[in-house]
Amino acid sequence: MSNKVRLAVTDHDCWHLLLCVRILAAMKRFIGDGLRPGDILFTARPASSSKVVRRVTRGEVSHAMICVQHSSIIDSTMEGVHPRNPQRMFFEDDEKVFQFRLKEAAAPSQLAAITEYARAQVVARYSLPEAARSVLALRRPRTRKQFCSRLVAQAYRQAGFDLVPDADYCSPEALRRSPLLQELPVQTETVPQEEVDWWNSSPDGVEKTQEGYNELFNLIRKFAPDVETHDDLLRFRLKHPDADPHVIQAFHSSGFLDLWRHELAVHPWRYDHALMAHQGGDAIRQYCVNTVQEAYTGGLRFAQNLATLQHYDTLHPRGSLELEIQLYRTLVRNHQSRREVAYSWLKSHHPEDLERFMEQIAPHSPEWFRIVQVVDANLAAMSTNAVQQEGSVDVCSTCGDQPAHLYRIVNEADVNPGVPSMSLCEDCLHIRRDMKYELEPFFGR
Repeated sequence: MSNKVRLAVTDHDCWHLLLCVRILAAMKRFIGDGLRPGDILFTARPASSSKVVRRVTRGEVSHAMICVQHSSIIDSTMEGVHPRNPQRMFFEDDEKVFQFRLKEAAAPSQLAAITEYARAQVVARYSLPEAARSVLALRRPRTRKQFCSRLVAQAYRQAGFDLVPDADYCSPEALRRSPLLQELPVQTETVPQEEVDWWNSSPDGVEKTQEGYNELFNLIRKFAPDVETHDDLLRFRLKHPDADPHVIQAFHSSGFLDLWRHELAVHPWRYDHALMAHQGGDAIRQYCVNTVQEAYTGGLRFAQNLATLQHYDTLHPRGSLELEIQLYRTLVRNHQSRREVAYSWLKSHHPEDLERFMEQIAPHSPEWFRIVQVVDANLAAMSTNAVQQEGSVDVCSTCGDQPAHLYRIVNEADVNPGVPSMSLCEDCLHIRRDMKYELEPFFGR
């Protein structure tokens, strides 16, 4: 593909395969700073297939996507549900793009439910018949497979937002007309041909990872044809212990357990303080801001998956579960390394950037409780009890004593995966340090 680029979005998603075409016209893409988690993006191509969808639905759009974090957009196409890097999402100049957001801001817990559902659907297969029926306003039958507008509507339904009357069967146009949404001025930028060529020749970590996931699930579905998602695979293993050797073989044959190595090889500076020190400019600053912010808000999934796997492996030991536990321990550590490198760079160069979002994960804040409840329910229960007993959030997270001071956990991957910070009295501070916690005073306090 040296002289071709994959179009990021196809408005014939409900009908055809993604096309690879030679770039002949000017290209554009979304400006990343204008995207927020939960944003719904629509497109309309001039292609005949897109026109058919719009004509049948009497609408303006024919494809829907959802932003789950600054660097990731998820949609469902004939290739299945998969994430995309917005920087690589190129649209032809005459392709219409739209951006929508809830009229009333969602709570952090609701946004988390929306984005976590979308992530959980990655690798689910595409249902062409149901996509067609949604356009034709037919409603039966229903499967757990996906298509673009179903994915978005179901993600919002998971958080309590009924964007449309039927989240299982709706068209992109029906979503666009939802009374709960408002249209935003779309922000795009022209992408020079030289940059298109550069991106096209550069390794795509997201695509590489997705290929590995697809290979894994293609192997899994040979003996478990109803498995659509990772959650399905977990349930299948718990129900069919005799199939575990086949799952283990699929893990090894697909290369799934080593996909993380590609990211480290392509972007070593993201994980090394010395290499990051040589980086600079507005692009690096924005990268660090996004990395730290998303690590503490949308980056919970590795720790959450690790906690889930450990829980079920305790109840139903499986060799494949242990392999995944080892994998997610590695992913949590890598995630921590990437966050800490970006955090340190910002603290040295732009400490004011940290103040904009660190407050939300301060101990005993609503977001802190949401995070901790997912990854350490015991700590969440102790802290809730302490706060309620003392009638104040300014107490020790573990024993409830006062005075207590706020600390950020630097090495949470090794001591308490996913927990970003704690409020500790002097005695509990010494105990945690004896437990090898690396703690530093909470930024800005």
